[in-house]
Amino acid sequence: MVKKIAKKLQQLIFGKKNARGKEPIHFTKRLKAEIGTFKTVFDIGTFKGNFIDEILHINAAIDIHCFEPSSEAFDFLNLKFSQQSNIRLNNAAVSDYTGEASFNVNAFDETNSLLESASVDEHINNLTQKKSTQTVDVVKLSEYCLQHGVSEIDLIKIDTQGNSYNVLKGLEPLLKEKKIKYLYVEAEFIEIYKNEKLFSEIEMLMRGLDYAIMDIYNLNYLNKERLAWCDVLFAVKK
Repeated sequence: MVKKIAKKLQQLIFGKKNARGKEPIHFTKRLKAEIGTFKTVFDIGTFKGNFIDEILHINAAIDIHCFEPSSEAFDFLNLKFSQQSNIRLNNAAVSDYTGEASFNVNAFDETNSLLESASVDEHINNLTQKKSTQTVDVVKLSEYCLQHGVSEIDLIKIDTQGNSYNVLKGLEPLLKEKKIKYLYVEAEFIEIYKNEKLFSEIEMLMRGLDYAIMDIYNLNYLNKERLAWCDVLFAVKK
């Protein structure tokens, strides 16, 4: 009964199936034929690996680079994927610099973030309330790609709870050279995390790099009234 009540509360707050609004990844249906030919995918904010499962279901041979800073989630990923040679697991956060940072572990683990939580309303605040911090490694993807000999990326998924803009800034050298084909990026319309860049700033950054919005998925609303966040599929402008 408690689980049913909690699920209903999340639906009332967010107007979606769970607190992060993650419905089935519909964009993979649109790109299914292309995913079958993809060679390299990056998953930024892997959490429990649902996105990996979705991609591997279409193309089991694809090379996937995963980044997950949470020690608990990373342990789960190790158990799940460590025997698969085409999956590289990185216990690290991603941003626009390389180093270390404090990672905020929140009441609802899917809201963990490098960024401090902002005050939104009572319901969201309960989910994003900080419980503890972990010191984590931070990776800048342009440097990571140089170190690991990655010259082109077919698809990047970014789900970093308010830090999408900084992840993209760390990819600028590859984006300028159009070395990334598709990007599936979480973007907020309201400030859920302090000082985060919102949808408009992310879109302007990508537009300036000659990437266009192909589609928008998983629209989420605050109290079913105000648009709160979504997932955006970007591709090189044609």
